Amino acid sequence: MANSGSSPPEYPPPKKASYANVTASSSHQSNLPFDPKRIVPIGTYNEKDGKKVLGFSSSENDLLAASWKLTLIGKFSFAIPHPKGIDSGFSALNLKGTFSWSFANSSHIIIKLQLEEDFNKLWMGTLWSLGICPDAGHLRLIRKWKLLLRQDGDSSLPAAIHFFDHNALFAIRNIIGTPLQVDSLTASRSRLSMARACIELDLLKERIEEIVLEFDNTTQVQKIIYERIPEYCTHCKHIGHSIVGCYMNGNVTRPPPPMRHPSSVGSMITTSRG
Repeated sequence: MANSGSSPPEYPPPKKASYANVTASSSHQSNLPFDPKRIVPIGTYNEKDGKKVLGFSSSENDLLAASWKLTLIGKFSFAIPHPKGIDSGFSALNLKGTFSWSFANSSHIIIKLQLEEDFNKLWMGTLWSLGICPDAGHLRLIRKWKLLLRQDGDSSLPAAIHFFDHNALFAIRNIIGTPLQVDSLTASRSRLSMARACIELDLLKERIEEIVLEFDNTTQVQKIIYERIPEYCTHCKHIGHSIVGCYMNGNVTRPPPPMRHPSSVGSMITTSRG
Protein backbone atom coordinates (compact mmCIF):
# COMPACT_ATOMS: atom_id res chain seq x y z
CA MET A 1 0.00 0.00 0.00
CA ALA A 2 1.82 3.10 -1.21
CA ASN A 3 0.90 6.76 -1.34
CA SER A 4 2.49 9.69 -3.10
CA GLY A 5 1.06 13.14 -2.67
CA SER A 6 -2.44 13.19 -4.18
CA SER A 7 -5.40 13.29 -1.79
CA PRO A 8 -8.13 10.67 -2.27
CA PRO A 9 -11.77 11.75 -2.61
CA GLU A 10 -13.79 12.20 0.58
CA TYR A 11 -15.99 9.34 1.68
CA PRO A 12 -18.23 8.56 4.67
CA PRO A 13 -16.52 7.18 7.80
CA PRO A 14 -16.01 3.43 7.27
CA LYS A 15 -17.86 0.93 9.37
CA LYS A 16 -15.93 -1.08 11.92
CA ALA A 17 -14.61 -4.32 10.49
CA SER A 18 -12.78 -7.30 11.80
CA TYR A 19 -9.01 -7.49 11.55
CA ALA A 20 -9.35 -10.39 9.12
CA ASN A 21 -11.57 -8.35 6.81
CA VAL A 22 -9.44 -5.21 6.70
CA THR A 23 -6.30 -7.21 6.08
CA ALA A 24 -7.84 -9.24 3.27
CA SER A 25 -5.96 -8.99 0.02
CA SER A 26 -6.97 -6.28 -2.41
CA SER A 27 -3.77 -6.64 -4.36
CA HIS A 28 -3.77 -7.58 -8.02
CA GLN A 29 -0.15 -8.65 -7.88
CA SER A 30 0.66 -12.25 -8.63
CA ASN A 31 2.48 -14.67 -6.40
CA LEU A 32 6.27 -14.56 -6.60
CA PRO A 33 7.96 -17.87 -7.48
CA PHE A 34 11.26 -18.89 -5.93
CA ASP A 35 13.93 -19.34 -8.60
CA PRO A 36 16.81 -21.26 -6.98
CA LYS A 37 19.16 -20.04 -9.72
CA ARG A 38 18.61 -16.43 -8.65
CA ILE A 39 18.61 -16.97 -4.89
CA VAL A 40 21.61 -15.57 -3.04
CA PRO A 41 22.59 -18.04 -0.27
CA ILE A 42 22.18 -16.53 3.18
CA GLY A 43 22.21 -17.92 6.71
CA THR A 44 23.82 -21.05 8.18
CA TYR A 45 21.89 -24.21 9.06
CA ASN A 46 22.55 -26.31 12.14
CA GLU A 47 20.68 -28.26 14.78
CA LYS A 48 20.55 -27.73 18.54
CA ASP A 49 18.69 -29.84 21.07
CA GLY A 50 16.81 -31.55 18.28
CA LYS A 51 15.58 -28.26 16.75
CA LYS A 52 16.36 -26.82 13.33
CA VAL A 53 18.34 -23.59 13.64
CA LEU A 54 19.04 -20.92 11.02
CA GLY A 55 21.68 -18.42 12.06
CA PHE A 56 22.47 -15.09 10.40
CA SER A 57 25.84 -13.39 10.78
CA SER A 58 26.12 -9.76 11.90
CA SER A 59 26.94 -8.62 8.37
CA GLU A 60 23.98 -10.55 6.90
CA ASN A 61 21.64 -9.20 9.54
CA ASP A 62 22.82 -5.61 9.03
CA LEU A 63 22.39 -5.96 5.27
CA LEU A 64 18.80 -7.22 5.65
CA ALA A 65 17.91 -4.53 8.19
CA ALA A 66 19.39 -1.63 6.20
CA SER A 67 16.29 -1.15 4.03
CA TRP A 68 14.13 -0.74 7.18
CA LYS A 69 16.18 2.09 8.66
CA LEU A 70 13.44 4.72 8.15
CA THR A 71 10.64 2.67 9.67
CA LEU A 72 8.20 3.50 12.49
CA ILE A 73 5.72 1.44 14.48
CA GLY A 74 2.26 2.96 14.92
CA LYS A 75 -0.46 1.85 17.33
CA PHE A 76 -4.19 2.63 17.21
CA SER A 77 -5.85 3.65 20.42
CA PHE A 78 -9.11 1.84 19.59
CA ALA A 79 -10.34 -0.46 16.84
CA ILE A 80 -8.30 -0.84 13.69
CA PRO A 81 -9.82 1.26 10.85
CA HIS A 82 -10.44 0.41 7.23
CA PRO A 83 -7.33 0.72 5.00
CA LYS A 84 -8.94 3.61 3.10
CA GLY A 85 -9.21 5.55 6.33
CA ILE A 86 -5.53 5.02 7.03
CA ASP A 87 -4.62 6.10 3.49
CA SER A 88 -6.70 9.26 3.89
CA GLY A 89 -5.05 10.16 7.19
CA PHE A 90 -1.55 9.81 5.82
CA SER A 91 -2.38 11.73 2.63
CA ALA A 92 -3.38 14.70 4.79
CA LEU A 93 0.18 14.86 6.19
CA ASN A 94 1.58 15.92 2.79
CA LEU A 95 4.75 13.86 3.12
CA LYS A 96 7.31 14.68 0.44
CA GLY A 97 8.57 11.20 -0.36
CA THR A 98 6.85 7.92 -1.06
CA PHE A 99 6.07 5.59 1.79
CA SER A 100 4.20 2.40 2.55
CA TRP A 101 2.39 0.98 5.54
CA SER A 102 1.48 -2.57 6.48
CA PHE A 103 -0.56 -4.24 9.18
CA ALA A 104 1.57 -5.82 11.90
CA ASN A 105 -1.35 -7.13 14.00
CA SER A 106 -4.82 -6.07 15.12
CA SER A 107 -3.67 -2.73 16.60
CA HIS A 108 -0.26 -1.88 15.08
CA ILE A 109 0.94 -0.83 11.65
CA ILE A 110 4.46 -0.57 10.29
CA ILE A 111 5.25 2.64 8.41
CA LYS A 112 8.20 2.53 6.03
CA LEU A 113 9.38 5.90 4.69
CA GLN A 114 11.72 6.82 1.85
CA LEU A 115 12.97 10.23 2.99
CA GLU A 116 14.70 10.97 6.29
CA GLU A 117 12.91 14.33 6.30
CA ASP A 118 9.54 12.60 6.45
CA PHE A 119 10.82 10.17 9.07
CA ASN A 120 11.96 13.06 11.29
CA LYS A 121 8.69 14.90 10.73
CA LEU A 122 6.76 12.01 12.22
CA TRP A 123 9.24 10.84 14.83
CA MET A 124 10.90 14.07 16.02
CA GLY A 125 8.11 16.58 15.34
CA THR A 126 4.85 17.39 17.07
CA LEU A 127 2.72 14.86 15.20
CA TRP A 128 2.54 12.36 18.02
CA SER A 129 -1.21 11.85 17.61
CA LEU A 130 -2.59 11.50 14.11
CA GLY A 131 -6.38 11.46 13.75
CA ILE A 132 -7.15 8.81 11.13
CA CYS A 133 -10.90 8.23 11.36
CA PRO A 134 -13.56 8.71 14.05
CA ASP A 135 -14.16 5.06 14.89
CA ALA A 136 -10.47 4.27 15.43
CA GLY A 137 -9.41 7.02 17.79
CA HIS A 138 -5.87 8.07 16.98
CA LEU A 139 -2.74 6.51 15.59
CA ARG A 140 0.11 7.03 18.00
CA LEU A 141 3.67 6.67 16.74
CA ILE A 142 5.29 4.83 19.57
CA ARG A 143 8.77 3.85 18.49
CA LYS A 144 11.31 3.39 15.76
CA TRP A 145 11.69 -0.04 14.28
CA LYS A 146 14.94 -1.52 15.57
CA LEU A 147 14.96 -5.29 15.44
CA LEU A 148 11.79 -5.02 17.49
CA LEU A 149 11.79 -7.69 20.19
CA ARG A 150 8.65 -9.13 21.73
CA GLN A 151 8.42 -7.20 24.93
CA ASP A 152 6.74 -4.22 26.66
CA GLY A 153 3.23 -5.56 26.11
CA ASP A 154 3.52 -5.74 22.32
CA SER A 155 3.87 -9.51 22.35
CA SER A 156 2.39 -10.04 18.89
CA LEU A 157 4.59 -7.56 17.05
CA PRO A 158 6.97 -9.12 14.53
CA ALA A 159 10.51 -9.25 15.88
CA ALA A 160 12.30 -9.53 12.56
CA ILE A 161 10.42 -8.01 9.64
CA HIS A 162 13.70 -7.67 7.74
CA PHE A 163 13.49 -11.42 7.10
CA PHE A 164 10.77 -10.69 4.53
CA ASP A 165 13.68 -10.37 2.11
CA HIS A 166 13.16 -12.90 -0.71
CA ASN A 167 16.51 -14.64 -0.12
CA ALA A 168 15.90 -14.89 3.63
CA LEU A 169 12.40 -16.28 3.06
CA PHE A 170 13.85 -18.96 0.80
CA ALA A 171 16.47 -19.90 3.40
CA ILE A 172 13.86 -20.21 6.15
CA ARG A 173 11.42 -22.23 4.07
CA ASN A 174 14.12 -24.45 2.63
CA ILE A 175 14.33 -26.06 6.08
CA ILE A 176 10.68 -27.10 5.85
CA GLY A 177 10.65 -28.46 2.29
CA THR A 178 11.15 -27.27 -1.27
CA PRO A 179 10.05 -23.59 -1.54
CA LEU A 180 7.91 -22.91 -4.63
CA GLN A 181 6.47 -19.40 -4.21
CA VAL A 182 5.26 -16.75 -1.76
CA ASP A 183 1.85 -15.11 -1.99
CA SER A 184 1.45 -11.58 -3.33
CA LEU A 185 1.06 -9.89 0.08
CA THR A 186 4.26 -11.51 1.34
CA ALA A 187 6.13 -10.61 -1.84
CA SER A 188 5.02 -6.97 -1.70
CA ARG A 189 5.48 -6.79 2.11
CA SER A 190 1.93 -5.50 2.40
CA ARG A 191 1.11 -7.86 5.29
CA LEU A 192 3.88 -8.20 7.84
CA SER A 193 1.88 -10.13 10.43
CA MET A 194 2.77 -13.38 8.67
CA ALA A 195 4.75 -14.74 5.73
CA ARG A 196 2.79 -17.20 3.59
CA ALA A 197 4.46 -19.55 1.12
CA CYS A 198 3.75 -22.61 -1.00
CA ILE A 199 6.17 -25.41 -0.16
CA GLU A 200 6.50 -28.92 -1.58
CA LEU A 201 6.48 -31.47 1.24
CA ASP A 202 7.28 -35.16 1.52
CA LEU A 203 4.21 -36.57 3.31
CA LEU A 204 6.24 -39.51 4.60
CA LYS A 205 8.57 -37.25 6.57
CA GLU A 206 7.83 -35.74 9.96
CA ARG A 207 6.73 -32.13 9.68
CA ILE A 208 8.79 -29.38 11.29
CA GLU A 209 6.60 -27.43 13.70
CA GLU A 210 9.04 -24.60 14.52
CA ILE A 211 12.36 -23.07 13.48
CA VAL A 212 14.86 -21.27 15.66
CA LEU A 213 16.25 -18.03 14.16
CA GLU A 214 19.50 -16.62 15.56
CA PHE A 215 20.44 -13.02 14.73
CA ASP A 216 21.99 -10.02 16.44
CA ASN A 217 22.64 -12.00 19.64
CA THR A 218 18.93 -12.85 19.68
CA THR A 219 17.12 -16.17 19.49
CA GLN A 220 13.57 -16.30 18.19
CA VAL A 221 11.39 -19.40 17.88
CA GLN A 222 9.26 -19.17 14.74
CA LYS A 223 6.13 -21.35 14.69
CA ILE A 224 5.13 -23.04 11.43
CA ILE A 225 1.42 -23.27 10.54
CA TYR A 226 0.44 -25.70 7.77
CA GLU A 227 -2.64 -25.27 5.58
CA ARG A 228 -4.59 -28.00 3.79
CA ILE A 229 -2.15 -30.87 4.35
CA PRO A 230 -3.75 -34.02 2.84
CA GLU A 231 -3.65 -37.36 4.62
CA TYR A 232 -1.50 -40.09 3.08
CA CYS A 233 -2.01 -43.82 3.46
CA THR A 234 1.25 -45.77 3.78
CA HIS A 235 -0.60 -49.02 3.03
CA CYS A 236 -2.31 -48.34 -0.31
CA LYS A 237 -0.08 -45.34 -1.20
CA HIS A 238 -3.06 -43.08 -1.88
CA ILE A 239 -3.68 -39.48 -0.82
CA GLY A 240 -6.94 -38.60 0.90
CA HIS A 241 -7.04 -40.92 3.91
CA SER A 242 -4.74 -42.35 6.56
CA ILE A 243 -3.91 -45.99 7.18
CA VAL A 244 -6.53 -45.99 9.95
CA GLY A 245 -9.26 -45.25 7.41
CA CYS A 246 -7.98 -47.59 4.68
CA TYR A 247 -10.41 -50.34 3.63
CA MET A 248 -7.71 -52.22 1.71
CA ASN A 249 -6.09 -53.40 4.92
CA GLY A 250 -9.42 -54.25 6.57
CA ASN A 251 -9.52 -51.35 9.03
CA VAL A 252 -12.85 -50.08 7.71
CA THR A 253 -15.66 -51.46 5.58
CA ARG A 254 -15.22 -50.98 1.88
CA PRO A 255 -17.61 -48.26 0.66
CA PRO A 256 -20.16 -49.16 -2.04
CA PRO A 257 -19.20 -48.27 -5.61
CA PRO A 258 -20.50 -44.90 -6.84
CA MET A 259 -23.80 -44.82 -8.67
CA ARG A 260 -23.25 -44.47 -12.38
CA HIS A 261 -26.02 -43.12 -14.60
CA PRO A 262 -25.85 -43.63 -18.36
CA SER A 263 -25.47 -40.43 -20.28
CA SER A 264 -28.15 -39.52 -22.79
CA VAL A 265 -25.99 -36.95 -24.54
CA GLY A 266 -25.19 -38.01 -28.06
CA SER A 267 -27.03 -41.33 -27.80
CA MET A 268 -29.29 -42.62 -30.55
CA ILE A 269 -31.63 -45.61 -30.57
CA THR A 270 -32.40 -47.37 -33.84
CA THR A 271 -35.06 -49.99 -34.50
CA SER A 272 -35.62 -52.23 -37.42
CA ARG A 273 -38.37 -54.54 -38.63
CA GLY A 274 -37.59 -57.93 -39.90
